[in-house]
Amino acid sequence: MKDLKNRVAIVTGSSSGVGAATSRLLASFGCHVVINYNTNEKGANAVAGDCTAQGAEAIVIKGNVAEDNDCVAMANAAIERWGRIDVLVNNAGTTKFVDHTNLEGLDDNDFYRIYGVNVIGAYQMVRACNEQMQKQDEGPNPKVYILLAN
Repeated sequence: MKDLKNRVAIVTGSSSGVGAATSRLLASFGCHVVINYNTNEKGANAVAGDCTAQGAEAIVIKGNVAEDNDCVAMANAAIERWGRIDVLVNNAGTTKFVDHTNLEGLDDNDFYRIYGVNVIGAYQMVRACNEQMQKQDEGPNPKVYILLAN
C-alpha cells in the first residue's frame, strides 16, 4: 500500500457505516481526513475524534454532494488546511426502499434526489478535487479516486 502518512483524503458520507470505517482506516495509516456529513453531525464528530485519537488530523465538513458548491467547499477546506488532496473516496449515497410491486412508491423527486447524490455527486467531487490532484502529479498515475456504491 502506498505510504499514506501525512497524505490527505476526503471521504464523503463518512459519519457512519463504510465511510466512517474507511476514514478510521485511512487515519490508522497516518492520513489526514476530511469527514463529510449531510445530516449526522454527531456521528461525523465521533469519527473525527477516532481519527485524531490515532494521531491523524481530521476536519468535519457539512455538505450535500448533490450540491456542486458543497463539493467545491469540501475540496477547498482540504486545500486550505493541508495544501493537498491525495485520496477521494466517493462514499456518499442514498436510496428509498419500496416494494418492487409499488411503482408509485418512487416519484420523480425521489429519483432526482437519489441520482443527484449517487451519480452526480460522485462526478462533482472528482471535478472539485481534480485540479489540485493534477497539480500534485507525482509520477505515472498518482491520482486516487475511489467510488463506493452504497
